[in-house]
Amino acid sequence: MESELSRVLFTSIELFLQFGIKSVNMDQIASSCGMSKKTLYKHVKNKEDLLEKAFEQAAAFMKAELEDAISSVGGNAIDQLFAMERFAEVHMRDDKDRLLHQLEHYYPSIANGMKAKREDIVFTVTKGNLERGISEGLYRTDLQVDHISLLYYGHVLAVHEGVISNEHIKLDQLRKTSLRYHIRGIATANGLEYLNQLIATQ
Repeated sequence: MESELSRVLFTSIELFLQFGIKSVNMDQIASSCGMSKKTLYKHVKNKEDLLEKAFEQAAAFMKAELEDAISSVGGNAIDQLFAMERFAEVHMRDDKDRLLHQLEHYYPSIANGMKAKREDIVFTVTKGNLERGISEGLYRTDLQVDHISLLYYGHVLAVHEGVISNEHIKLDQLRKTSLRYHIRGIATANGLEYLNQLIATQ
């Protein structure tokens, strides 16, 4: 039953990506899943319930992919922070993120819930990175970890969603500057030395 629901949610996201949230109806979803609408309604109450479940599943996948991206890098906290930034570059400006903007227009309560989930994911991962960096002697011990975790999320969001932009500065350049700015603000002398070594090899 759970795997069938997961298939319904995955198929729904694909349809929303292709046709837009407003255009897709429950008949299309049932047909694409190869089931009757009666069977579909055994899994979800209505379209709004389906949207909420589908985006919750997408958020869970994003969290798992982010954790995999970080763990696959190995290295120290700064290495993993660079991996987090590369992940954000890809996932915070893709088609699924554009769906979130559609949600804001048609289903604002679901959109707000998804934004809160995304914030929680990035906050939790960033906090873990800060704590690791402190233990490795790469980040300062006097940091207010919760505050900086929240500020970093806002920083990432501002850059990747175009809240701050300049037609004369490419997004890729702004992203790199933002990451280095963040690290220089939290790093110890050892952390700064390691950062400079990374920059020199890029």
